[in-house]
Amino acid sequence: MILLFDKNISQNSNKHQLDFEQSHHINIVLRKANGCNLTVTNGKGLEWLGEIYSYKNGKVELKRINSKIHKKTKKMIHLIIAPTKNIKRMEWMLEKLTEMGINSITPIICYHSERKYFKRDRLIKIMISALKQSKQFFLPKLNAMTTFENYITITKDPFFIAHCRDKNIKKLLEIKLNNSNDTILIGPEGDFSKKEIKLSIDFGGIPVSLGNNILRTETAGIIACQTIMLKQQLNNI
Repeated sequence: MILLFDKNISQNSNKHQLDFEQSHHINIVLRKANGCNLTVTNGKGLEWLGEIYSYKNGKVELKRINSKIHKKTKKMIHLIIAPTKNIKRMEWMLEKLTEMGINSITPIICYHSERKYFKRDRLIKIMISALKQSKQFFLPKLNAMTTFENYITITKDPFFIAHCRDKNIKKLLEIKLNNSNDTILIGPEGDFSKKEIKLSIDFGGIPVSLGNNILRTETAGIIACQTIMLKQQLNNI
């Protein structure tokens, strides 16, 4: 199955025209001709199957064969994470999180943050590419960047905060998940500050450890989400 992405396609679209970039790839690179079937998603659960019926003005045109909406999982994971200093590492992390199928990511600026800006459009393009490659129908939401304090003081959702400043805190693997909407905070290189950890606890955050090893930010993000995902599946939340 060849999966394409277009945020504007709907379940009731009878015809669909691909943009120039995707049309070039389909026609010149993949050499797909009239009569070939392609699948398009809007990243919101839509699986739209169409047949190529023309190639006009440099654009491939499809007519709908059928379409359906996939149900969104009730097992939600929201990752709050400080962007890495090396943007390539953040791009890699978002690619893998998309493949895993987590629901949303919120970048935060912390006391020890070294990166306070990134090109959001580029990151979304990378996530869309990962969505197509892994045949996913839901694109994770990449929220706007905010500060640690702003997120902590405004959120009403329960959350875990992973840090390395206390060796006696429980491991995430040992923590019981209370619901199907789990949020975890991962700090920057240098970890969260003591003040940030205290503030998070004051606002109901649950401190957790990801294990005995010191992990890079992007590694911690992947491991945290994978741990929660496996616990959700095992607990049948």
